[in-house]
Parts: sequence; structure tokens; C-alpha cells
Amino acid sequence: MNAHAINAGRLPLCSPQGDFQFWEIDDDDAVAEQIVTLCTKILPQQGFSPLTDIQVLAPMHRQACGTDNLNKVLQAALNPKSPQRPELTNAAQTFRLGDKVIQTKNNYTKQVFNGDIGFIRELEADHLTVRFAEETVDYERAEIGELTLAYAMSVHKSQGSEYPVIVLPLVPGHRIMLQRNLLYTAVTRAKSLVILLGSKAALQTAVENDRTKRRYTLLAERLAQAL
Repeated sequence: MNAHAINAGRLPLCSPQGDFQFWEIDDDDAVAEQIVTLCTKILPQQGFSPLTDIQVLAPMHRQACGTDNLNKVLQAALNPKSPQRPELTNAAQTFRLGDKVIQTKNNYTKQVFNGDIGFIRELEADHLTVRFAEETVDYERAEIGELTLAYAMSVHKSQGSEYPVIVLPLVPGHRIMLQRNLLYTAVTRAKSLVILLGSKAALQTAVENDRTKRRYTLLAERLAQAL
């Protein structure tokens, strides 16, 4: 019902509880902290696994509520540094034994593809092994650039997938990406529960902004005029 409302340009019906929730938090850092609390305490107490049931999505990579920072803080909370968890670091990030990761490009040799999610099951100084749903794949150090942490991912990366729980920050700093089609895509990834966190203004911006639709409509008008 809410997905249809969003698609039609109406605000979704949200409540503090239920299967479609909106948590009003105006500070970006506080939103990021609340996401960690949701993933480590609140949702697990409701029976959801932080690694397999909950997927955090974000409109952008940068800022406190972007995927880069959310992956760092969620990794620290869900798979913290430990002598029992060896690490492998490249120029972009640190991978740790047990991390949730996503393949970022198609690799036909290894038979893993853009968007596949897995978990690091072995890790040594020069290579790591990831267990995907149907494949166990080895990566040499030079190949780990094909992977990134997947505790949080972009809405774009989530297309075509479904998860029991979706957690999505909506903050003013992501204004450039707050669009109706992005919000619709995010909420329709959830099977059981949607939790939006952020400002009402950001939620309203996302619902009202159908810029992508208008752009394509204008293109159609110009093509019709050309004919």
C-alpha cells in the first residue's frame, strides 16, 4: 500500500511500530548511531539476524549516513577487530574474517556477478575466500578490489534483490539523490519490515521529487515534436 502511495506521489502511512516505520531524527550522526543500534540490539531482539535478514540501504556513498561510513560503523559493531579475526587491507577498506561483502563486477571466470552477497570464510595475508549462496570463491590480493563491504549498500545496488528488513536513512545532506523512484525501489526491497530514519522534510522531498519521470516525459515530447 505504501509503495503504491509513494509511486503516486503521496506520503506513506508510517508509525513507530508495525511493518512500515518512520523514526524522526534530525541529526545525521544520530541517525547513523540509531542504525547501528537497530542492527545490533533492537531488530535482533525481534528475531531478525543482523547479517542475513537486515539490509541497510543508503541513497549516497558519502557523509555520515552514506554507505562508506555506515559500513565502517556497522563492521565495527557487528564484526569488531579481534586477534581471532585476521584482516586484509587495500587502499579503500579493511576486510575482516566473517565480513559481509558484495561482488561489484561480473566475473565470468569465477562465476560470481555484480550484486552477489557473501561472507568471508577464510582470510590470509595474500588472499581470502568468500562463501556466496551457491559458490565458494577465492580472491588473490590483487582481486579484492572486486569486493566491498555490504553491511550497507546503495539503493542502486539493491535492485533485483529482496530482504526481510530494509533500513533506510533519509537525511537533508542526501538531497541531490532524494527522488521518488529511489525511495520506491528501496521500500519494495523489503519482505517484512521497512524502517526509515531521518527528517520529515527529507521524506517529503523524496516523495515529491519525480525529476527522473519528468525528464523522460520531456524527452518523449521532444521526440514527438521532431516527428
